Amino acid sequence: MNTQANTEVQHYLDAMRGALSDLPAAEVGEIMDDAGAHVVEVAEEMGDEFTLAALIDRLGTPQAYAQELRAAAGYPPPAPAAPAGVRPMLLARYTLWSLVAGTLMAFAYAASGGDSQELTVLVGLCAAAGTLLVFRQKDLLAAVGRLPETVALRDVLRRAERSEPLRFLTPLRTFQPMWWVARALLIVAVGVLAYRLRSPIVLVIVTLAFLSMVAGPKSKTDRRWLWISLPSTGLAIGGLLLIFSSMTSWLFYERSAPVSYNTAPPSVPDNIYVFDKDGRPLTDVHLYDEDGRPLDSPWYGCNGRTARDDNRYPRPRVVHDENGCREIPGVPPFTIVIPGTDPAFTTTAPPATPSPQPSTTPSPQPSAAPPTTQSVPPTAVVPTS
Repeated sequence: MNTQANTEVQHYLDAMRGALSDLPAAEVGEIMDDAGAHVVEVAEEMGDEFTLAALIDRLGTPQAYAQELRAAAGYPPPAPAAPAGVRPMLLARYTLWSLVAGTLMAFAYAASGGDSQELTVLVGLCAAAGTLLVFRQKDLLAAVGRLPETVALRDVLRRAERSEPLRFLTPLRTFQPMWWVARALLIVAVGVLAYRLRSPIVLVIVTLAFLSMVAGPKSKTDRRWLWISLPSTGLAIGGLLLIFSSMTSWLFYERSAPVSYNTAPPSVPDNIYVFDKDGRPLTDVHLYDEDGRPLDSPWYGCNGRTARDDNRYPRPRVVHDENGCREIPGVPPFTIVIPGTDPAFTTTAPPATPSPQPSTTPSPQPSAAPPTTQSVPPTAVVPTS
């Protein structure tokens, strides 16, 4: 074919592509690949007698030929153009952007493991309203297709599909049924990971998983099902990232977590009594661990917790009896065992407390007996061999 014939064939193919512009870009590419080769073959058969009029007589107008191919592929006829107006355009724009917002929010919701539930529910309700609109209003889908942003997006997708880096994705279309099943399983996995099957939202997620399997094949011929298919895809991809991050955390962070030697100070009892090698108690002793950190613990006196949060021991003993509350310093009497000491006992007693004794001999002048020291059970050191 000469240059003029090539130009006319290209115009014919462009008109066919425009008649199929409401279909998915991938499906338009498949149809045009087969139809384009057939149109070029017919043009070459005509040879020097080729003209655009002769090609139209042979195949029909581009729109008619595109309609035949559309019907043969199982697609519905294009919706009739509706008169433009403010209200239809607002509804179309709301329907389109509810689809975009619902898809993005589904992805973020799954990737975060179910965070931001309030915002997710709000966006989900808006996306559900857009889905109901596109299914209930017959001409709304055509109005969405005429939006400037939709036309621009369709053009970007068409150019991306023709680019060399993305041509290798074309054979992957044969695996679409497997992806629909995997997508449903990933959606269910999101519900299990985020809610452990304890929330009513799991029922919503399982229902969406079932609808995603239905929407997969239907969206190829009925574009309204995109309002279910695309959010399902976003949810599945976000769930895939969630599973991957969970596995990465389990494999790398938990198994190879570095051992921290900056441990918290060990817990100590409320009071500690320290004795030397001869069994004599030591007072005002400050205790530290092997890292030089003080072994302190809170102390509660008769007036509640005091400012004595230090490492000085022994602490005063707090005694509650019929006389009220008392704070007794020193070491209480008890028996201790110190290994390796001499068999002699070492006795430690608390400070003596004088107590007055009344006189038993009557005399004209009252007198008091000299004070005596009350005996207190000693603290004994029991030697061991």
